[in-house]
Amino acid sequence: MQRCIKRIFAIVLVALAGAITTTEAVEVILKSGRVVRGELIRETATSITLQLSSSRIEISKLSIKTIDGRSPFESRRPGAAVSSGVQNKPEVRISAGGFLMGDTRDKNAPVHKVHLDAYWIDTREVTNAQYREFVAASKRAAPRYWQDAKYNKPDQPVVGVSWEDADAYCAWKGKRLPTEAEWERAARGAHSRLYPWGDRFDATRTNTREARTRRPLPVGTFPEGASNEGLLDMSGNVWEWCWDWFDESYYRVSPLRNPTGPETGKKRVIRGGGWSAPQIHMAKRRGEKPDKTYPSLGFRCARSDAKNDPQMDALK
Repeated sequence: MQRCIKRIFAIVLVALAGAITTTEAVEVILKSGRVVRGELIRETATSITLQLSSSRIEISKLSIKTIDGRSPFESRRPGAAVSSGVQNKPEVRISAGGFLMGDTRDKNAPVHKVHLDAYWIDTREVTNAQYREFVAASKRAAPRYWQDAKYNKPDQPVVGVSWEDADAYCAWKGKRLPTEAEWERAARGAHSRLYPWGDRFDATRTNTREARTRRPLPVGTFPEGASNEGLLDMSGNVWEWCWDWFDESYYRVSPLRNPTGPETGKKRVIRGGGWSAPQIHMAKRRGEKPDKTYPSLGFRCARSDAKNDPQMDALK
């Protein structure tokens, strides 16, 4: 049956490392009239992945007539609701465990399973008001753009900060920048979704170029764009500095437990996209020179769980 489907309907088998929890059984009717039933594992804007009896298959939505009687391009499942109590917490604990990191469509970011020890990460991006306290206490130079009314509102994310600025602020708070793996796990959730809310981009849930705001918005403006664990603005608003040095080929050699990036490099990792960038999924990688500052680049802090390996605490 597998060969028949692949040959006649151009359904491509895909190999995914590790196991992802299935969510629901679906009936897919292809444009040829063929009916395929299976467990829905993953859905993106262009394809779905189903678990059949003994294999997983990826089907292009261009080949699909309906999914459970609906258009394949119709939004089918709303993101899970997150209580305001969770969103009001200053930081969220991410439990220890494995997740699938990377993107099957990116040759430089192959999918691989990574195990992370438990850690904490800020619910929101660091704001101008929070950073102002640090500047006053440390006598550090004020960020670029602080005289620009477009970027200096107290509840907007601080921008115009270098990697060194972000690292110094986190250390002042007794924290550190999240590693690239920690950031991706927090943004994608335990089931490695493409966006904090699911596998389909939704311009109403995030501040990217599609929103045409032309500026960073107050942190937490999009509660409907939160992850299941309550993290806000992981997608859009501002790019966020991570701890790691950037190496385009690092995924091919990175350790499978608590990766912290290459030992040296010329650029640091930034993640998540910003208000001036078009929508990107949460597996997208990018590097930036550590001294770079611009109005769509900020950060949030993280910290190791108290019981974790001291190797991670050494990042502080």
